[in-house]
Amino acid sequence: MSVNISIENVVKKYGSNTVIHNLTLNISDGELFTLLGPSGCGKTTLLRMIAGFNSIEEGTIKFDDRVINDIPANKRNIGMVFQNYAVFPHMTVKENVEYGLKVRKLSKSEIDKRVNEMLKLVKMQEFKDRFPEMLSGGQQQRVALARAIVIRPDVLLMDEPLSNLDAKLRIEMRSAIRDIQKEVGITTVYVTHDQEEALAISDRIAVIKEGTVQQVDRPYNIYARPENVFVATFIGHSNLFNGNILLKGDKKLIQFSSGYKIELNNLPPDVSEGQRVIVGVRPEEFIPADDGLKAKIKKRVFLGRYIEYELLFPEGIALPNQPTLKFSQDVGKTNIIFNEGDVICLKVNEEKINIFTENGMHNLVKDVMPV
Repeated sequence: MSVNISIENVVKKYGSNTVIHNLTLNISDGELFTLLGPSGCGKTTLLRMIAGFNSIEEGTIKFDDRVINDIPANKRNIGMVFQNYAVFPHMTVKENVEYGLKVRKLSKSEIDKRVNEMLKLVKMQEFKDRFPEMLSGGQQQRVALARAIVIRPDVLLMDEPLSNLDAKLRIEMRSAIRDIQKEVGITTVYVTHDQEEALAISDRIAVIKEGTVQQVDRPYNIYARPENVFVATFIGHSNLFNGNILLKGDKKLIQFSSGYKIELNNLPPDVSEGQRVIVGVRPEEFIPADDGLKAKIKKRVFLGRYIEYELLFPEGIALPNQPTLKFSQDVGKTNIIFNEGDVICLKVNEEKINIFTENGMHNLVKDVMPV
């Protein structure tokens, strides 16, 4: 029912403008694989190339061993779910779900069997006789999902399917999509610009920037060990600091421009004395201490389980032009709450921080899994 998708050196151009640059990916059979990136990065264009809606200028796309470049969209056996639901307003839930099966001229008994199974799977059986106008946005999206899967496609493609839902519904539906996809076991390519959504549902994520893959990995690895500064700042928040490497015998240290030093045991052997680097520290990787990086609290925001502090560091310590510098404090693990205007010292968790080359293009920490 599902297939492996091989995308090999594909290029997409609109006139003289290249939007997909020699891109290669492999998506495993049954995997929920997410294309994640900012608006205009090419993720929907790539999805449409897989679907057959966009031409392929160079390279190949395969379903298992079958090259699909020149196969029309209606012959690729794909299911699609869009952000605007695209359910037929004049049809009931049951009629919407059975539509594709009727087009395929299945028997009535087979149609009824498949539709009933699918409505049960998406928890819409009690609404089967309702029209879309009587359903919530989340319910309509469940109908769209059922209609896409009931035809038993080789591949399920989902283009920003939750972007029209409110925050609470998005959380509910992303869980439902994950559960249903795993139940059916269908190879799924999911497009979103929402980092939290991608982290929550994906088996693996490809982070894309300007038509180029920046990193492919499991959600935790991408968050914990981003391949470059773009990934570090696009997935969650990272504070970026100027630093340089010091070599003391067999020890390797990172020195911040304030003079604060930490020893790291996960840097490669070919780093050099004085080498300039960028240090990436996520807000939760700061630890209040008696010494470390000195910062002033500019703003405090209570977020329930966490308190988020916006920080000001002395000039030259942090990289310029960052929107904010943040420290996140777990309320359940501390009895100390800081106030706006307080000056505090922050150590960093040496095991968690990331060290990037001076140009920000690569992570030097050894346990990174590059593309």
